[in-house]
Amino acid sequence: MFPFGHCLYMPFSLPIPIPFYNNTFLNDHSLNLSPIPKFNSNIVQQTLSHRFKRTHNDIHNSQQKKRFRYSLTTTKDNNLSRSSKNAVMLLYEVKPSIEYKLVCQTGPSHRPMFRMSVEINGEIFEGIAQTKKEAKQSAAEKALESFSLSNNNLLNVNENVKQMNMIESNEMCYLKQIKPNVEFKEIKCDKNEFKYVISFDNKYFIGKGENKERAKTQAIQLALQKLFENNPFSLNLLCCEYNFGDYIEKCIEEKFYELIQNDFRLKRYRVLSGIVLTHNLNFQSMKIICLTTGTKSLNENNKQLLNDCHAEMLARRCLIRYCYEELNLLIINQNSNESIFEKINNTNRFQLKSSVSFHLYISTTPCGDARLFSSDQIRSIDLKHSLMKSRGLLRTKIGENEGTIPVLAETMYYNIQTLDDGNNKQLFIMSCSDKLCRWNFIGLQGALLSILINPIYLTSIIIGNSLCKNDHIHQSLFGRIEQKLYHLSAPYGLRRPFISSINNRKVQTMGRAPMYSLLWNCVDNKCEIINGSTGLTILNESSTVSKAVLFEKWQSLMNKIQGNITSISYCDAKQLAVEYRKTKEEVNKAFENSGFGRWAGLMK
Repeated sequence: MFPFGHCLYMPFSLPIPIPFYNNTFLNDHSLNLSPIPKFNSNIVQQTLSHRFKRTHNDIHNSQQKKRFRYSLTTTKDNNLSRSSKNAVMLLYEVKPSIEYKLVCQTGPSHRPMFRMSVEINGEIFEGIAQTKKEAKQSAAEKALESFSLSNNNLLNVNENVKQMNMIESNEMCYLKQIKPNVEFKEIKCDKNEFKYVISFDNKYFIGKGENKERAKTQAIQLALQKLFENNPFSLNLLCCEYNFGDYIEKCIEEKFYELIQNDFRLKRYRVLSGIVLTHNLNFQSMKIICLTTGTKSLNENNKQLLNDCHAEMLARRCLIRYCYEELNLLIINQNSNESIFEKINNTNRFQLKSSVSFHLYISTTPCGDARLFSSDQIRSIDLKHSLMKSRGLLRTKIGENEGTIPVLAETMYYNIQTLDDGNNKQLFIMSCSDKLCRWNFIGLQGALLSILINPIYLTSIIIGNSLCKNDHIHQSLFGRIEQKLYHLSAPYGLRRPFISSINNRKVQTMGRAPMYSLLWNCVDNKCEIINGSTGLTILNESSTVSKAVLFEKWQSLMNKIQGNITSISYCDAKQLAVEYRKTKEEVNKAFENSGFGRWAGLMK
């Protein structure tokens, strides 16, 4: 029923309500009241007076009031139950071996009062209430207050406990990624003690504790300490309060877009890489050493050219250049505290300061074995089994094209590469996955720098847009040959980097990769644009990180330390790195003995 004094009509134009008592309106307007073929409910709604319709806001407010009244009756109870639950639980997390004791019971039988106590670090905390549970809760709250944990921040404490549990869970997951064959076993002991054993590679780690979780956590920590005994900073990264990988990626990307500005040739990159330096893992004050892009390689033997223009390979060359500058700074000023190096006593050698660590960022999975076995590529069981046959194989890059192909051991024996300028044979360049794997055993410094310094290893590798499973990345970057390399001579050996993935993964750039590479180094704070088809800069000059330029820096540094050696050739200089060459050969043999093929090395 419509309200009195209004009528309903179906006009072709805008609907206007017409009151019966307004005759002048009918005289001034000619109306078409032809029947409408289809009833339109919207028109009916529009004809109703606004004061007779319930607005959307009215409905929302009424529902909100109902919800608000309901929340008032439940909020207080929920907070009480949460705090009463958390006090005892949190205290148990801090001190798992505590015991509550009934001190006394007072009052009449129909309304007793209980006094409960708990002892922590020689101090007794008591609580009084009408039930034992509430008295226990009161004692726990007083104990927590002694740890500067009042009732107002119990929820914050609960979050801290969750973070501690998350760290313990991360440690277990990370251990399983590094050692997929790890086994866990509980040992039966007395009631007051628990033992847990973790075993892998014929090694056993026993953890003890007041409960199973404590014993298991201790065993996991002992195992990780053994795995990272030569690279303790990597283990510390498991306990970071935030994902440092996201922060490093953010800083590198901001620096990249600051450098390229409006240069569209460089904005469309396929792989972005960079190396950052930290002191005591302080990422807030970290220093970006270099920033590079590129996916091309060149099949020519020339020290003036950059044969491998993949981003992470260029980043490593930038790091070597940075090391030369830091060594030069230390040699010129013997008491300089600004250098990242320090002199080893009674020798002419140097080493990194213990507080210094390097972290490599790659915007995508390294080419080769690590990238091949991505989850998106393995879509069917048949394809998975066919790929498993080639898992772990050494691979070489395909020149200016993208992708890699497996190394065939039987043909590599007859295709020994040389550095002769007249040699026209094809140059084999190993994949980034294979090179990264070898770096984790011999370091990033190369042969020439190894004559002066101890090896430099990566503390962490941050991989963005990672499609690979973490366990396979660990296997590809060091796990596939570590069983063959237990006894490398010091200071060389396996240094397991902490491998981190990015939480906010971006869509990977598709299409043909650009021909140009960007190279920026903090040494001179200048950018170089490399033509991937020539291995030179766009000005047809040698790059500042080419073999020839870095060799000149090595000669200059050696002249300051040992005297005149300007007449030595590049190949003869590399022969001086006896220990480095020996270790590198052992790593190459480990690949071959594991059935992964022969390394396409360069020989004189």
